[in-house]
Amino acid sequence: MRQTEDWIRYADFYRKSPYSIFPQEHRDSPGRLNFHMITVEQGDHEFVDPSVPETVVALPLSASPNNTWAWDMGYGWRNDAAAPGRMLVLPADNTSRWRVTGSRRLLLLTIPSSTVRRILGPAAPDQLTETFLPLSQSTWEDSFMPPLMTRLWEGTARGHATDRLLVDGALTTLVAHLLQLAGALDRPMKYISLPNWRLKRIFEYVEAHLHQEIDIAALAEVAGLSVRHFARAFREEVGETPHRWLMAQRTERAMTLLRADQLPLAEIATACGFSSQSHFSKVFRQVTGDTPTRWSHVMKGN
Repeated sequence: MRQTEDWIRYADFYRKSPYSIFPQEHRDSPGRLNFHMITVEQGDHEFVDPSVPETVVALPLSASPNNTWAWDMGYGWRNDAAAPGRMLVLPADNTSRWRVTGSRRLLLLTIPSSTVRRILGPAAPDQLTETFLPLSQSTWEDSFMPPLMTRLWEGTARGHATDRLLVDGALTTLVAHLLQLAGALDRPMKYISLPNWRLKRIFEYVEAHLHQEIDIAALAEVAGLSVRHFARAFREEVGETPHRWLMAQRTERAMTLLRADQLPLAEIATACGFSSQSHFSKVFRQVTGDTPTRWSHVMKGN
């Protein structure tokens, strides 16, 4: 297992790490908001999860008698019974160690930090890791979360227009509810140079022109800011640089086209705005840890 690698997506780590021995199903968001979900049948294990820029929400759906899990997220070992409905959050950018005994079925939701910031806008906490730490200290129950996560999982299966709207709304509700459960206090709105209406303009521009070359100057012009001001404001509000975010958007569209399995790699590269097939393969591997061909084969296997 490559513990030193910088993983971008928890799902890609999950497929390529020792977790791959467990039966699992993966689904991506069909909506505008990026997230990923996994169902997995786990058994006894003692693994280390890497730091990723995603918040992971774990919901046990079923568990064998006397099933327990212990975890260390950098603040000492904690343990609890893995009872159905008793949830746990893995905050973003935080390495964790795990010891699990017994069998259980989990539903996992991974939410990129950029998605959390896109949902919350000016209300987004400056430090997402610290914000969600209270939900990682012990397992907890909440009557609202399990049915919402289950409905979110169901909504990723079909991809109809109404499902896309449903999952975006459900994820927005879920993130806001997690923030409340974590005890995040209301605070005065801070002044920002990249408010939601500007971000929305940027997102819509990128979605419409993703097949073309897009540089930071073009994005700054859409936002109505200088390049330097835009780059700083974008990173503050979205949580990553414009270039890295843009490469992630191109890769997400490439994943959609790869799943459709209707175009050769060269045409997918062009449709997603990569300068060449080799550039496409390089960026795709940086994001997922796999080549486009291998990733596509793994997805078909799921």
